[in-house]
Amino acid sequence: MKRIKEERSAARGLFQKDFTLMVIGQIISLFGNSMLRFALSMTVLDLTGSAAQFAGISALSMIPTVLLSPIGGVLADRASRKGIMAALDFFTAGLLTVFLLLFQAHPGVVLIGGMMMILSVIESFYSPAVNSSIPLLVSEDRLVPANGVVTQINALASLFGPVLGGVLYGLFGLKAILPACIVCFFFSAVMECFLQIPYEKRPAEGGVLRTIRVDFSQAIGFLTRDRRGLLQLLPLIAGLNLVFSAMLNVGLPYVIKIQLGLSNQLYGLAAGAMSVGMILGGLLSGTAAKRVSTTRIYLFLLITGAAAIPFGAAVISNRAPMVSFVVILLSAVAMTAGSSLYSILCQALVQRLTPPELLGKVMAVVATLAICAMPAGQALYGLLFDWAGNSTFLVIWLGGLFCVLLALPMKRSLKRLERE
Repeated sequence: MKRIKEERSAARGLFQKDFTLMVIGQIISLFGNSMLRFALSMTVLDLTGSAAQFAGISALSMIPTVLLSPIGGVLADRASRKGIMAALDFFTAGLLTVFLLLFQAHPGVVLIGGMMMILSVIESFYSPAVNSSIPLLVSEDRLVPANGVVTQINALASLFGPVLGGVLYGLFGLKAILPACIVCFFFSAVMECFLQIPYEKRPAEGGVLRTIRVDFSQAIGFLTRDRRGLLQLLPLIAGLNLVFSAMLNVGLPYVIKIQLGLSNQLYGLAAGAMSVGMILGGLLSGTAAKRVSTTRIYLFLLITGAAAIPFGAAVISNRAPMVSFVVILLSAVAMTAGSSLYSILCQALVQRLTPPELLGKVMAVVATLAICAMPAGQALYGLLFDWAGNSTFLVIWLGGLFCVLLALPMKRSLKRLERE
């Protein structure tokens, strides 16, 4: 009974008015965004029938996020974060209205590709504002559960957004999904208008380019002089995408569809299992923060790597495909839960150690490194899976070993941070 009361008290402390408003706004916005991206992707496939064109457009749409996220971090530290979020959601709603009118008159792949590029630009400014707002809306001791909530929202949107988008797209097509997305972004913007996020206007350092240069010099100076342990930590946080997340994204469909010869529906179920693992990681993050010290965050990398062992074993014993599939399903949940816990605790640590005036830039650096690591990892594992042939289990176990090896420098960096 005492524990239940403590958990309820913690929940009340976390879900104060402004954090709750931001969470509700994120739920609406992310579901709209997830449905929109799914529908745009399906439309490209329907119009072209080409997986190559679909993959090319998807890859190109990531470029603005990589290039502009650092600038988005500068803006998040210079401007009102509430204003950035609300303005971008209002702008997205208006942009989709124009896109709907143009698409009705001239449907085409070029128009969709342009829309996906603009959405990527918007994301590069929106995400740093959201991520750097969390430490300003909750107390330091609630940073981990707050980041866990945001992770769960992203996972739920990734899980149910395409499902709902698929149903609507199958019944009515893209032209029916666009109005629903417009409503989502508009209401999210209205919610964000009522947010109260602490903001202190800083004087500009001359022109725009000079301001960006000076701001990044301050951030680099902070990392190289005051928090060298944190500087070492940033690539290790993003490294998870290179050594593990990319392996799952490439390996899961390859193993299920090619190695086991199972259906697209079962692959969809496995992809959903990864979202379930992320949600589970978010739910457990508060408990993990209380029971696992900061210097032992690396243990979640070991858990993630260990969960790859049954995954690989299931590939070896593939004479009973459905039995192998169930083992892979459970392994995927365990691996994504472990990696999610690692990411949430690391992100909270970065937020806790970074001054508010530098939060946007530092979080944008983390996001940029993570985004760059993912396609590099996918290319690496694509080559490895092709090379392995029927020995796919070796690549899966190699991914697990990479996680274990990543834990070693992570352990040293955490100890250095403790000394600092």
